[in-house]
Amino acid sequence: MTNYHFWRGNLVRLRAIEQKDLEAAAQDFGEYDTDAESYNSEISFPGHREEDRANMEKLRQREPGNDSFYWIIENHDGEKVGEISTFDCERRVGVFKYAILIYRPYWRRGYATEAIRIVLRFYFRELGYQKLTAIVYSFNERSLHMHEKLGFVFEGRLRRTVYTNGRHYDTIYFGMTKEEFDLLDPVAELWEDQQYITGYNMKKHG
Repeated sequence: MTNYHFWRGNLVRLRAIEQKDLEAAAQDFGEYDTDAESYNSEISFPGHREEDRANMEKLRQREPGNDSFYWIIENHDGEKVGEISTFDCERRVGVFKYAILIYRPYWRRGYATEAIRIVLRFYFRELGYQKLTAIVYSFNERSLHMHEKLGFVFEGRLRRTVYTNGRHYDTIYFGMTKEEFDLLDPVAELWEDQQYITGYNMKKHG
């Protein structure tokens, strides 16, 4: 049977930033450090917890613009396991990019794969986008393997464009079109088990 809770999968749900996330940002999440295999291209000076909270508050108050958005990834035990966001969204051309981070204690549980699929379904099938570009740094072998396993197509490599930890690394580009995604994630039939055959939402309109 079709799952009608769009933002909830078998493993995770995606949600907007809430007050509890602001409170958590004021705590020390050192155990979630991912510098060795993160999506960041450099190691910066230490930040402070108040700054983390302020940045989170800005994200919470920001009006969705140009289809860019930021989600919290939460497992079904209510634990915050990561973050995923979209950016460089160009509706006219139908292209966008995304970034995702899963905290180290929650690696290898399938959370990233499901979160990515949910976001792609929304952008391809609801907003009408036709192409996603994913940017991965060559030191992040886990991310490279994940994108290959998900069916992303290798599109190019810019050599020695990132410098961190005393070495230069490459920037690698993967892509996926709507048609390619539909082959990997077939469109679910919404007609079965629908409560409202007219498309009129009685709860919303009374």
